[in-house]
Amino acid sequence: MGVFKYQSPERALFGFGSVQGIQDEIRSRKLTKALLVTGRDLADTAIVKNVIHALEAADTGYALFTDFKPNPTTNNVNQGSDAFIRNQCDFLISVGGGSAHDCAKAISVVAAGGGKIEDYTGADKSSRAYPLIAVTTTAGTGSECTSDYVVVDEAQNRKYGNSDRNVLPFLAVDDYELMMNMPASLTAGTGMDALTHAVEAYCSIDGALITSELAAAAVRLIFEHLEPAVISPDRKSREGMAVAQFLAGLAFGNAGCGLIHSMSHQLSAVYDLPHGLCNAILMPEGSRINRKALEAEERYAALCEAVFPIESRDMTTGERADYLIERIEKLSEAVGTKRKLSELGVKLEDLSLLADKTLLDASLRHNIYKPDKEEIETIFRSLM
Repeated sequence: MGVFKYQSPERALFGFGSVQGIQDEIRSRKLTKALLVTGRDLADTAIVKNVIHALEAADTGYALFTDFKPNPTTNNVNQGSDAFIRNQCDFLISVGGGSAHDCAKAISVVAAGGGKIEDYTGADKSSRAYPLIAVTTTAGTGSECTSDYVVVDEAQNRKYGNSDRNVLPFLAVDDYELMMNMPASLTAGTGMDALTHAVEAYCSIDGALITSELAAAAVRLIFEHLEPAVISPDRKSREGMAVAQFLAGLAFGNAGCGLIHSMSHQLSAVYDLPHGLCNAILMPEGSRINRKALEAEERYAALCEAVFPIESRDMTTGERADYLIERIEKLSEAVGTKRKLSELGVKLEDLSLLADKTLLDASLRHNIYKPDKEEIETIFRSLM
């Protein structure tokens, strides 16, 4: 291939207690007041108090914004932009998982460029955005190291995946201490989300050797650390998952995702379901459909060989692809994310609409195999 353009945050902080390092970054940029974007469930916790202490140590003011849903909406973002301007902020700090980071990215675009977030749908639609520090508390979405963000358009009941180089956080913070008390269900869902990012990035038609290597490393770490992080979390498993989701974020942030994310976006938009859980449910069957493309089968097989070299040593290409998908399914079952869509409120009569929306999703353009509506609907139906 020709020149591959790679992007990542300017700086990243890793390790227990690393969140305190943000004060030096704030001082060096002479930033004065942050819009602190975080979920209501975190606002009064020690996690956010640690961030506030760092702001105070840097003599920096802040305004708190918590008025957004787990799947941030256009209204949430536009209200956040108003809050940013009203409080005379000059940068943002997002604290949480993908919801907080995505909402902050979208706010930064609208606050800097004016209008509404609906005006920025697509790729690189902004001329500028305000600086962003992304402090991650889950492992995870990888959103702290990408220029991607998703917003639910309430008027159209559709989730849009946008990409804009101007919203890439200048500082990503992966402080494992902030992740120690994640509930098991959140650990499982966000961990399977990271696995989906890595697998889809590895198989993306828009990837390169660097994204494949990042993705394979992420998959290895997830198979090693996710189950322990769910069942009996300790510092080792939390650190392993934090690094894995960061690597997966770098991989998909540069190579894109694919069919599974395209389908998952519709489930979370229509039913307001957790994004990671949707990915976990969809990944095995979505991967089996993707195998219809020979190149996809070869990539699944190569990833299997990279992650499970001993187990797959004497397998054929097809057997390796099968084995990888089987291991993904077993991991999902082990961490409790193997569920039926009907259990989550998904309705049979909506499957045709969900398939139509999937075909319009931007992530689908990175997929090797190009499914038709009937195939997408069949996947949804098989998981009911």
